[in-house]
Amino acid sequence: MTSGEDLIQKSYRSIFIAWVTVMIWCLTLGKPWIALSVTIGTLLSTAMLMSLDLVVRRTFVPGARKPRRGLLWLAVGKYLLVGVLLYWLVRWERISLPAFVGGIALVHFALLTKAIGVKLFGGKEVR
Repeated sequence: MTSGEDLIQKSYRSIFIAWVTVMIWCLTLGKPWIALSVTIGTLLSTAMLMSLDLVVRRTFVPGARKPRRGLLWLAVGKYLLVGVLLYWLVRWERISLPAFVGGIALVHFALLTKAIGVKLFGGKEVR
């Protein structure tokens, strides 16, 4: 069976492929502001996933050293940064909030489809 760490690492590629697909679709339809909104949402959600992955690997994996202050700040302080970012994004008139939320959901959808694929195929590599 594929380990959780392996699943997360492979999911980054799936997230990128899904994002490129949405970007091609948005730009083909002539909606650059929708594309920007989806991109910002995807980047925010992927950054949150990467920071959580980093904190878990450095803190909760057997044999890990005691976490440093910087790692603890990353674990908690990122929410302050996200709050400030969301405050400015909501006030920016060019951002489409439904598309922004769609960008956040894109990451969750990619993780969900990757997990379903692992469950259906038993962790075998499918090409």
